Amino acid sequence: MKISKKATAPRYKRDDIESYLLVSEKTCESKRLTTTIVEMQPGGIQRVHSHEPEQMYYILEGEGMMVVADEEEHVTADDCIFFPSNTPHGLKNTGAGVLRYLSAASPSFTAEQSDSLWPLPPSGEQ
Repeated sequence: MKISKKATAPRYKRDDIESYLLVSEKTCESKRLTTTIVEMQPGGIQRVHSHEPEQMYYILEGEGMMVVADEEEHVTADDCIFFPSNTPHGLKNTGAGVLRYLSAASPSFTAEQSDSLWPLPPSGEQ
């Protein structure tokens, strides 16, 4: 059994966003799934980007403006957004509080991609 914790997860931090890599090839040898928990501060922006794995975001708390391809829509807690492989997507926190979401992508990002995308040590390490 592999149990992941945010406090011990590899992470990235930029543009008022912090992402914690929970399940992946890098963290537990998952070949078909990557999951992260993401926290965006008010005004935080996830730049529009795309990648091979298809993906979903489940908004846990907060609100924002989601862009998927040429569509833009306001999202709030309990919204689940799916985007197919190689579809441009991005998110901006438009609320007054933290926007938190769970992300799942399949197939898993490779260990090499994970090293590049989540280069920082766990938040408890310096």
